Amino acid sequence: MSGVRSVSWMSRGACRQADPELFFPIAIGAGRAARQVEAAKAVCDPCAVRPNCLSYALETMPEGIWGGTTLDERLAARRRSFRHGRTMS
Repeated sequence: MSGVRSVSWMSRGACRQADPELFFPIAIGAGRAARQVEAAKAVCDPCAVRPNCLSYALETMPEGIWGGTTLDERLAARRRSFRHGRTMS
């Protein structure tokens, strides 16, 4: 079953204990946004459901930090994957 169809893993995410706004950095002040991205990624790093989260994010391409990646990082990964003839699911 794909991550999009089943999102039960979300209830086990390390992010459930963090401020949700942390995962949606505002681009006002590049330094501040970069620090916020790094702080969000630090929450993702040890998370047990990070692979599920990243798979979901690669399928749905939501805004924010998901699976330890930014939207720009996911878009780049998708482009690389398509160039190599692979799908991201």
